[in-house]
Amino acid sequence: MSTDGKVYVVLVKGRVAKGQAGTFLECFTPLADHVTKHEDGCLSYCVCFDDSDPDAFIIWERYTSKEYLESVHWKSEPFAQFRKDLEAKGVQWTAKEVTKYWETGPGFMQR
Repeated sequence: MSTDGKVYVVLVKGRVAKGQAGTFLECFTPLADHVTKHEDGCLSYCVCFDDSDPDAFIIWERYTSKEYLESVHWKSEPFAQFRKDLEAKGVQWTAKEVTKYWETGPGFMQR
């Protein structure tokens, strides 16, 4: 399967320690704002919280290429600051799984 021209998707499934979701979101918001305003190679970027576990979430990300994710997003100062802010505020991940996909099938992401 060729991946040329395909959208690269990253799904981060995570959970933070009980009661830390608000602090996580506080740290995540500046990064999401930066991505929205400055990362044209990012097509979608949002956090979604679990409907039954307030400390569990997914971060749904879509990029124009794998290279963009690795060379721009992951190397950006706001991404590094997000990680520093989580550490400084004592946010503890209790679960984290990162899965990567290529969009290749039928369907749609937005109407």
